[in-house]
This record gives sequence, C-alpha cells and structure tokens, in this order.
Amino acid sequence: MATATVTPTSASTESPKLIKKASLSETKNPTTPTLTSFGCQHIKGLLQTNRDKAVDGYTKILKSIRQDGNASAQIYKSGDSTKATSDVTYLCLQCTNVSKARERHRKEHIFSVESKNAFIFCHECKDFVYDPTFEEIRSGNNRKRKASALTGDEKRLISANSTATPCAATGLRGLYNMGQTCFMSVILQSLIHNPFIRTFYLSEGHRKEDCERQACTSCALDDIFREFFREEKHEGYGAVDMLQGCWKDGGSLAGYSQQDAHEFLGSILNSLHAATIEDDEGKHSHKDAKHCQCIIHQTFGGLLKSTVTCSSCKTTTTALDPFIDLSLDIRSVPVTKKKKLSLINGTSTVKEFGPMDLTECLGRFTSTETLSAEAGSYNCRTCSSPQEAKKKFSLSRLPPVVPIHLKRFSHSKSLKESSKVETKIRFPTSLDLSPYTTSSSAKSKATAASDDIPNGSAAINNTDAKPDEIGSALPRPPTRPVYELSSVVVHKGKIDSGHYVSYSRQGDEWFRFDDSMVVQADEKEVLGAEAYMLFYVVRELSG
Repeated sequence: MATATVTPTSASTESPKLIKKASLSETKNPTTPTLTSFGCQHIKGLLQTNRDKAVDGYTKILKSIRQDGNASAQIYKSGDSTKATSDVTYLCLQCTNVSKARERHRKEHIFSVESKNAFIFCHECKDFVYDPTFEEIRSGNNRKRKASALTGDEKRLISANSTATPCAATGLRGLYNMGQTCFMSVILQSLIHNPFIRTFYLSEGHRKEDCERQACTSCALDDIFREFFREEKHEGYGAVDMLQGCWKDGGSLAGYSQQDAHEFLGSILNSLHAATIEDDEGKHSHKDAKHCQCIIHQTFGGLLKSTVTCSSCKTTTTALDPFIDLSLDIRSVPVTKKKKLSLINGTSTVKEFGPMDLTECLGRFTSTETLSAEAGSYNCRTCSSPQEAKKKFSLSRLPPVVPIHLKRFSHSKSLKESSKVETKIRFPTSLDLSPYTTSSSAKSKATAASDDIPNGSAAINNTDAKPDEIGSALPRPPTRPVYELSSVVVHKGKIDSGHYVSYSRQGDEWFRFDDSMVVQADEKEVLGAEAYMLFYVVRELSG
C-alpha cells in the first residue's frame, strides 16, 4: 500500500467540532449558505496546505483496506520485528507506517486511519474526527456493497451467474527459518511469485496424490502453493517437506549450515525437472536440456551461443549450450583516491570500487574476449596448433524468465581464501536484452547457426492459459526481449556470516520477505538493495 507523505501546518489546539452531515433534502434545497467545514482544526490545517496529497493518500489507504486479500493493512511493526494481526490496526495518513495501537509513531504525523471502517483518528484531539471531505470519499456511491446488504433476488442472481474464486488468497506469506534456511526461503519466494510456475501448480500440473516419488520436491512445492493460495494466513509456513526433499537430492546442501542461494536455485530446478519428466514420461518432455519442454525448461531454459574465431586462419567454431541463469562478473576497476587524515595533517591513498550498471555487466559478458596462444587456451583444428583466437558469447534463445546471478563471492585458489565483492550494482525495473542476443550481434548468421534447435523460447502459453493447456503448451518466443523485474535476492553481511532476504513484486506493489516476516516495500528500497540475484520476467509472449 502506498501513501503520500504530507505534513500539516501547526494548528491551534481548540476543541474539535463535530460537523453533522447534511441530509439529502438539505443538500438539494439549502436553507443557509454553504460553509466550508472540517473535522477539527488539525484536519483544517492539513487540507488547506496539502489537500491533494492528503486526499490521494486517504484514497489509496481506503483502496488497500477494501481490496480483497490485501494483507498489508494487518502487518505492523513491533520493536525491531514485524508481526501480523487480525485485529484492527491504524495506518498513518502521512506515511506507510502501520500500528496496532492508537499511538503516534512520529510527532509531526498526527492522523491515523482505522483499518476496519477507515475512520480518521486525530492524535492531537485524541479522538476520532468526522470530516466531510474524507467522509464523502469513505462513503461514496462507488463503494462496493457487502453481501449482507444485498436483497434476496440480488443474491440469487449473483449465485446463478458466478463461481467461487479457487485461489482467493494473495500468496503473501513468510517461511519459517528452520536453522539457517534463509537461502532456501528466498528462492522459494521467487518461485511462488513466478507467474509461470504459479500457473502450473495451481492448475494441478503436478498432483501429489498421483506421485510415487519419496521426498519429492515437486510435491512439497505443490503443498506450498496449496497452503499459500487456499486461504489468507499471516503466520509463517514451515517448509519441512521441501527441506527433506532438498537434503535427499542436494548432496552438499544437506545439513544445517548456511548454503549459497544460487547453488540452491540450480539444485531445486534440477530436482523439479526430474520430477516433471517422470510425470510426463512418454509425452512431451525430453531429458536433453536443449529440447526439454518440461515446465522448468519452458520457464527458465535458454541457449547461449559461443563463437570462437581463429586469428590466423579465420576458422569459426560455434557451440550452443543450455542455461537456466546468467552469472555475471561484477568486479569493477578500482579508482585510487587520496584521503585526508585530519589527526596527523596528512593523506593516505585508498582504492575505491565505483558502482556499475547491470547493462555494463551484460555488455562485458557478451563482449569479445582474446584467447592467448601462449596460454594454450585455444587449439585450432585447422592449424593443428595453439593459436590466438577471439571468443564471444551471445544469447541465442531467451526463456520467459531470466535469473541473473551477480558473482559476489570471489574465491582465490592461490591465496586459498574467499571474499565478498561489495560492488554496488544499479539494475532497472525494465530490461531490454536485445543488444545481447545473437540476432543483434550477427543477424546474417543467426538463422544458419540455429541447426536443429527449435526457434524461439520454450515458453508456456501465458498466465491466463486454461489449466488443461498448460502441460501441452508449445514453445513460444517472447514478442520482444523486454523483461520486467519480478524478484530480487539480497545477501547481507559477510561471506561466512550473512543472511538472505528477498523482494518480490505482486501487481504494482513490492514486498520484502525476511524469513517469516513480510513487509511492504517501496520501489526505491528495492532498487537500492545489494542484489545477489535478479529475476526478470518477459513482458510479452507471442501468440
């Protein structure tokens, strides 16, 4: 829920006056001149100086309160933690703060909106106030009527022409930390908020009742979707079955030590792929990642083209390799700066690493690299000897969802130590991957190099596809390779003692997931995060 920040000017502390709302007849035939009235002097000061922002903020709060399945009004701060409640809460009219009690959280913020009926509470007056401006918005003619207010004929008409929504819950729910399992929680949240994965499981793409696998991760994920979207719950969920399935399939992921979220993504996708091809054995799935049409490869499976050209004989070797994510180097060139030391009146030389744009990292990934003949990196078959060569990567086939892994953990074999790369990466909400595709770098050769690989992306139809069409959807390429940011995984702290949190977008709103805590966040907070992984979802799919 977004609210505008507004600050009223100081007002006198005289007693508030309760203004009676005029009746309909009085409105049509006023007997006295119309006077501008306010709920109290404090609201008067607010409306006279920041009327538009105040009205806009109250309208957004009202919309959030009345939106079915929106849990943001029930999530409040308690000390340093965030909790959820089914009781009445109080939403600040001047910022995004939510409180369980009628207490002012900041001196200059003096108005709160009660979450049940959207009544305004003035902290200066220490009472609810009735203001004609806000009351008109609250009880406007466009307000939806509750079912209890409908007549018998209206109820029968609605019943005969409507069906119950099977997934009324929003899916906004945290995951309990079961012993340093935050690495698992952030990846699961990205899958829960992935529109293709969500559509597959909510349309019974995998049925636990029909599965005979032991400790099946796909069954565990099916349970999670059922729990998250069957009914609205605010307490965390313990993904015990998922943890057990990952221990069974993950090898090094077993145990209670902290693990790498990127490594877990690869492990869980491989495990889900294995479960899916067993479900669809004899249908359309294929164990070869280049051609597999299981839900995992339809969603994440892309092809990376590698072109190596010998500098001597100009022989070109081309290879197409499958990928489910892109790992990008984020080490920036250090800048030497002089820093003044005030205590000794001197200077010291320090190295600072400047920020980088995500597009710069992608450009570096797809730029031409020189392979040295002395290092023996390339052995030309035509020349029958080591030669200098030019190597270049390009994106030959794009999937509907592109996970981008930013290499924050650096491992030195010579020094036998690991460190965290702290480079700030600026990433956009919308990302155009056109400059990094094969067609962009070599349009004339793109068709000839495709061989027997199906054209386009192995994508499922779309989020509005009918349930019986999901499993048999044919590969469909993106209309344009423009992607929208869907989830962000953040690693906080040092390499050996850190913690993972994530952000996911639902509609136009962002939420921060910190184990079992779910808190609404603004876009500025998301874009300012120290990202470790980014999940981009294609904007359009071809028909």
